[in-house]
Amino acid sequence: MMVPVSLLPPANATFPAELLPALLDVSVAAVLLLRPVYAPGVEDGVGAPADFGVEYLSPAARRLWEQPAPPGHGSQPYFPLLQARGVLDFYRRVFATGEPGHHQLPDQADDFDSYYHLAAQRQGPWLLVSFTDTANQPRSAIEQALRESEARERAARATAEAQRLRLLGLIGQAPVLIALLQGPTHVIELTNEGFRRAFGHRPLVGRTYRAAAPELADQHLFEHLDAVYRTGDSFRASEMLVYLDQTNSGQLDPFYYNFVYQATREATGEVNGVLIMATDVTALVLSRQRVQDLNEELRLSNVELERQVADRTHALLVTLQQLERRGREVAQALVAEQALGELKSRFVSMASHEFRTPLTVVLTSAELIADYPAADQQPARLRHVAHIRTAVEHLNDLLEEFLSADRLEEGKLVAHPSDFDPAALLAETVAAVQGLRKAGQTIVVQACAGAIRLDDSLLRKILLNLLSNALKYSGENAVVTVTMACRDEQVRLIVQDQGIGISEEDQAHLFERFFRAGDATEQPGTGLGLFIVAKYLELMDGHIALHSELGAGTTFTVTIAYAADHSAD
Repeated sequence: MMVPVSLLPPANATFPAELLPALLDVSVAAVLLLRPVYAPGVEDGVGAPADFGVEYLSPAARRLWEQPAPPGHGSQPYFPLLQARGVLDFYRRVFATGEPGHHQLPDQADDFDSYYHLAAQRQGPWLLVSFTDTANQPRSAIEQALRESEARERAARATAEAQRLRLLGLIGQAPVLIALLQGPTHVIELTNEGFRRAFGHRPLVGRTYRAAAPELADQHLFEHLDAVYRTGDSFRASEMLVYLDQTNSGQLDPFYYNFVYQATREATGEVNGVLIMATDVTALVLSRQRVQDLNEELRLSNVELERQVADRTHALLVTLQQLERRGREVAQALVAEQALGELKSRFVSMASHEFRTPLTVVLTSAELIADYPAADQQPARLRHVAHIRTAVEHLNDLLEEFLSADRLEEGKLVAHPSDFDPAALLAETVAAVQGLRKAGQTIVVQACAGAIRLDDSLLRKILLNLLSNALKYSGENAVVTVTMACRDEQVRLIVQDQGIGISEEDQAHLFERFFRAGDATEQPGTGLGLFIVAKYLELMDGHIALHSELGAGTTFTVTIAYAADHSAD
């Protein structure tokens, strides 16, 4: 049979001193070792101590007050309520009587009612004190649940209050106008700075909206508020014109707002008020209106400017056209004047040269006739008369050319087509120029057969002019070829010589009036022959072409459309 062995030391056993520090380390009670401190001038041990210095704090005590107390200092700096709560008197009583004592120190931990349990006992010159925090003591399940519920409720209230304060701060700082109205009469419960500033900081809270803002009575805003409270439907407005008395002087000024009237509700869903949120957009609206006005002014200015530019551009164009026309007229007049001057110069030069020769012949022959007065000198007189007649005929030809040129320029000549034999006309023309041939010159002719219908007079003059020029500008023993071909109702006349030829530079001016090639000035001529030929061809709807090289002769090609012989009709 086993005998039970007790694990506890005997009641009269002495506690090992070396275990005391370990015991204090694991103890949850705060242990203090205090020393009495007397007032200055009072002998130690005489009378009641003024305070107790802290000589030792256990680990639990250091944790409780979060810092170690320097040995020898008074305890009141750490426990300022010792005197008020009777703790210091409790210390004095236990130290004076030497009897152990207990004291309850009320406290509130985490907003719950609690207390400290103090136990004190004098040990010689020391006072040993034990602090026990009842908040750390085990509690019943009901008490613990109640404390936790109270803690959650307090935390929720604190969170709600923080959120409410934050919301009020945001509303107050919001850059919009905010007001909360309560009840069907719209009593103002809350406003922010923006809303108060809009109404000149007049008294608002606690008053009905109608009483606080009478200037809105005729602006139909209260009707919208009533409708929102009655129906619960929101009302929104954009850039609405509102007249407000911001100076509280009775002077209404225009403002523009974007705003919403939003119904507020109880937890049951019943409407209990209206929330007003508005944004002042006056500066934006006025700026846009100003921009629109400026754009309209700019548009009108542009229209006027465009009209002025168009008018001035038109006037400028008309002026430029007039100047251009006048410039062309002046240029044409200048060209005409230059041409006229050149024509005059050519005419004077040509006339002085061409008229001098026949007139000299006439004068010389007339003088010589006077030298033959005898009857037997009649043959000599007749010879000189023939010279005079030839000279006069030459003068008549010159005048005829001048007159023909003038009539052509004035449009007084027209073509008169008739039926004739081109071969006969060619033979007559060649016979007419036989007296112009130089020594050894030969004219080779090739004519077409059959009658054609043209102005034979004009064709004879054209042929006569081309043949006489070919003989005039060809040397002795030269051959002049005349070819006339008639087919496809066109007559093609080619006059080819072996004369001095015409330069390319002179060919460009060959059919101009009074023009003479540079290498032909030594030969007699008026410079009108080819001009008249070209004009005749215009009357007959024909044209002339030439091919020439200096020293290699010249070929003129005339082409004229004709009608077949109508004599049988």
